[in-house]
Amino acid sequence: MRSAILPLVLVSSLFSAGWVLSQSSADNIRLDVGAIEPVVFTVTNEMGQAVTDLNQYDFEVLDNGEPRRIENFTRVKTPFSAVVLLDCSESTRARANLLVSTTARFGDHLRPEDKYVFAAFGTEVKTIIDWNAEQKPFNIPDSPICHGTNFYESLDWAVRKLRGITGRHGVVVFTDGRDSDVARKEVTVDGLKVRRIVPSEEDREFQKVLKTARASGARFYFVAVDTDRNPGPEYGGPVADLEQIRTRMELLAQETGGRIVTPDMPGDAADFFLQVRQDLGVAYSLDFAPTKSRNSTPRKIEIRVRGEDHYQVKQSRDSYIVN
Repeated sequence: MRSAILPLVLVSSLFSAGWVLSQSSADNIRLDVGAIEPVVFTVTNEMGQAVTDLNQYDFEVLDNGEPRRIENFTRVKTPFSAVVLLDCSESTRARANLLVSTTARFGDHLRPEDKYVFAAFGTEVKTIIDWNAEQKPFNIPDSPICHGTNFYESLDWAVRKLRGITGRHGVVVFTDGRDSDVARKEVTVDGLKVRRIVPSEEDREFQKVLKTARASGARFYFVAVDTDRNPGPEYGGPVADLEQIRTRMELLAQETGGRIVTPDMPGDAADFFLQVRQDLGVAYSLDFAPTKSRNSTPRKIEIRVRGEDHYQVKQSRDSYIVN
């Protein structure tokens, strides 16, 4: 599939349920002690991004406010759900090789236990794989949906697709980020009146999408081409407009705890994909020796990151009872 004809026909073999992902061994500490059922938890930084490189000694556990020794600790793989969107619009045609090849490489990072939807979008969204189900061939040049871009509506579609999905989930978008109907206004540049894309705070449609994305609980990731930072072989518009488009994607990523990368070659996104997999598919697990509760009174569990008050810990549960 990684050939010169990739941008012409997007066939079903682009994504495959048979991907095999090699995993590094977890850091395990196991002691033969009585302990409560493990607490699974995640850590995020002040930007809302997952922190997955901590070890046992970075954490402390409080049991009703009293410190407890961690007996077992491990990093665990957690299944996640992802909606993967590929921009097939005419504005991406010159960079289709990069977009499709990079999308295929992301597929190599999905594991058999992960659930995903794969879809192409332009004026509307065309589902190619629906939650790991049978794949459908899709011809980019022949599809009428690929002759324009309803970028904002496509992101809303992804959020709707994730409704009711439990566990960790995200949206991964391969795109130039251009919406055909993005808001513009007339400005004067070097004495000439031209129409420019408005700042994101003045773009009502974008603000609606941003609000929806924030509320969805999904992390948004963007592999962005033809921005002001990685312009393509064809002129994509004024640099000021390209910057406005990029900053919109950056805001969506930042506000949801996701990330953005602007590659020039497919291999430029390799580390980015590893981080996406860790953000969505890696958590921590620990347990400790319990204190016997009186009268079945719940005891409060609090996990903290030592010396990092700005880190947020989200626990699978925050109390226990031992009779």
